[in-house]
Amino acid sequence: MTSQDAVRPAELPCELFRFEDDWNTVVLRLDSLDHRSDGTAVQARGTIEIDCGNLSAGRGVRGIMPTFVGSEDVDAWQQVLDSLDMGYDIAWRENLRATEVHVRWEEDDLLVVTVRDRMGLLTDVTTAVPVSDEWFDDAYHRLGRVHELFERRSPPRSVVSDA
Repeated sequence: MTSQDAVRPAELPCELFRFEDDWNTVVLRLDSLDHRSDGTAVQARGTIEIDCGNLSAGRGVRGIMPTFVGSEDVDAWQQVLDSLDMGYDIAWRENLRATEVHVRWEEDDLLVVTVRDRMGLLTDVTTAVPVSDEWFDDAYHRLGRVHELFERRSPPRSVVSDA
């Protein structure tokens, strides 16, 4: 994170999470916000993007799944990060009408990430990615930027009259 990042307001698109190594990437990218009439954000629209090119038997998988993220999902993601940081395995949005993400520790510096598409193709994609203290710093930074998006109000709509 640079000093410019600290003062620059959160903008779209932005990412809630990113797991990656040289061959595999799982990222949730948010592209737009839906607002209430008072200007507060109701939910974000985005995609979970998977590019796992280093899977068993030399086969890979790529896919993009559209998804919605509400403020309660963002709060739940913070619980995921906190649990992972304490060494626990955790699931995000388990048994909800949304794509699930399960994360478990394989070793001290390796996370196994499973994306479960229960609403579309009914498939699971699992990959392992290394993590470090820097990964956690970046993950909490991403989370903070998404929190900012939900806290910021949209500009009021202009009213045009034919007077």
